[in-house]
Amino acid sequence: MSRIPEQILEDIQQRLDIVEIVSSYIPLKRAGRNFKACCPFHHEKTGSFIVSPDKQIFHCFGCGVGGDVFSFLMKYERMEFPEAVKMLADKAGIDFVQEKTKDSSQVDSVSKVLYEVNELAALYFQHILVKDSQAGIARKYLSGRGLTPESIKRFRLGFAGAQWDGLVLFLRKKGISDALLVRSGVALKSSQGKVYDRFRNRVMFPIFNHRGKIIGFGGRILESTDTGGPKYVNSPETEIYKKSKTLYGFNFSKEFVSKQNYCVVVEGYLDFIIPFQAGMKNLVASSGTAFTIDHIRLIKRYTSNLVIVFDADDAGREAALRSLDPLIEEGMNVRIVNLEPGFDPDSWVRAKGAEGFSRSIDAAKNLFDFKLGLLLDRFKRDVPEEKAQIAHEMLSTIKKVSNAVIRASYIKKLSETINVPEEALLAELQKVKVSVAYERKRDDSYNQGVTNVSSAAEKMLLSLMFENEKFISQGKESISCDEFKDPTIKKITKYLYEAKEATAPVTILSKVNDPEVKSFISSLLVADLGINDQQKSFDDCVRKIKKDAVKMQITMIQKDINRAAQDDGDTEKLHGLYKRFHLLKKELKIYEEGN
Repeated sequence: MSRIPEQILEDIQQRLDIVEIVSSYIPLKRAGRNFKACCPFHHEKTGSFIVSPDKQIFHCFGCGVGGDVFSFLMKYERMEFPEAVKMLADKAGIDFVQEKTKDSSQVDSVSKVLYEVNELAALYFQHILVKDSQAGIARKYLSGRGLTPESIKRFRLGFAGAQWDGLVLFLRKKGISDALLVRSGVALKSSQGKVYDRFRNRVMFPIFNHRGKIIGFGGRILESTDTGGPKYVNSPETEIYKKSKTLYGFNFSKEFVSKQNYCVVVEGYLDFIIPFQAGMKNLVASSGTAFTIDHIRLIKRYTSNLVIVFDADDAGREAALRSLDPLIEEGMNVRIVNLEPGFDPDSWVRAKGAEGFSRSIDAAKNLFDFKLGLLLDRFKRDVPEEKAQIAHEMLSTIKKVSNAVIRASYIKKLSETINVPEEALLAELQKVKVSVAYERKRDDSYNQGVTNVSSAAEKMLLSLMFENEKFISQGKESISCDEFKDPTIKKITKYLYEAKEATAPVTILSKVNDPEVKSFISSLLVADLGINDQQKSFDDCVRKIKKDAVKMQITMIQKDINRAAQDDGDTEKLHGLYKRFHLLKKELKIYEEGN
């Protein structure tokens, strides 16, 4: 593991001005003490994006995104936190050195060499494809599949010849050890200890990570050289290549995905390259694997809208079916394209052109209709047991749909399709279990909803504590963290109370990982309080929070009194409840008279 020293973060924030950083990406106009612009993260005509030079934070009152200079760079450049810190450290002229354990340093060193091995291997394969006479068959194949020289160069396609150790000998001359050749996946080791090339007689497709570094290869055998081996051979997983985290072509398409706000998902290398070459640039390839959470979250940085175009064969349909539920759990909007039998995206574009492919995407089905269609092909709706299977499969998907209106519409449509009363389906829906992760996510969504309806007094009080540190010490003496209803405000207040020394709001933001909490804090910080007497406002907020807490306790006691009276008329219990009730009423009167 590695850690970025807090002093580095503080030094960067002290040396850099968030206004200067943000204005290098978007034009800012002064608006009083702050700067204003149209938000770069959503479409708007009237600017609601605010940058505060005093507090060194930004916030958009339109879409809610907010945070510090690190947050802005991560969001705009779609970087991970360490990458943003490194980039800003360079701008600030600060030597950026992450604190590392011995193990993490070794991993970084190995990863660097593996990137180098893959880059050298790609150059070797490219050279053979272009220069070597034995690659004539590969050049003919690629030309026959409609690839232009520009695409072959762009995607760095190559060819692995028939020699058993051609790449091994080439890389040995570059100083790469046999152990690293095997570790990188470009070579294998026999039981006799001989190291030899993994890929032979194959057209080579380099696999890139989303930053554009080569992390592995896919090799396609040519029909005329087919010796009975698998059609495709891929690199094994390594320290830098994880199939569950990698989408082919995303390094080329991510900006187009963001611009068009939807992503087309295909299956194979040529299914990606041919449409991309034809002008359909907002797509990725799954390389035959089912979607993982990491795949989905990578795409979700750029868009929440997906169109899945898998092969029209049974395997393609099954792959699409396996992908649906995780996509729904992550809140993606999904449509599925049904190509005609015998076609895949590669052959469809070559036959129908980019316009034909676009028409197919426009006609894509929503995920409900697609999944239901597959199930109706597999099961008979007039057989009770098979009808129950259809219902179970569909309800497992419907259960994950968070929007109540959409869920009700799906239930109604399922009821009409399989001729089962909605009441019966709703009863079965209650029995459907969802994953623990999904339940946790739904709970988190509920908690965020609570945050959104928090009282104005709690928000004002926290804003005052951010504005003037004297209110933090006053808050400790006058109101406890437990008296706050809002869980987010309670958490932030607890942090302020327990801090050993005064902490700048921007420092707190740099330590917060949750984007929703960042947005919550930044919205408070950029708001103009417009208060003449801050001390009076602080006292009023404390009184209001305490008064509301007492009112809630009184309501709870009244319910307890009613239950106790109805149950068994326990006079001793009732006496205690009434005593507590009257004490709370007196306390409430004090707060009300204080107003």
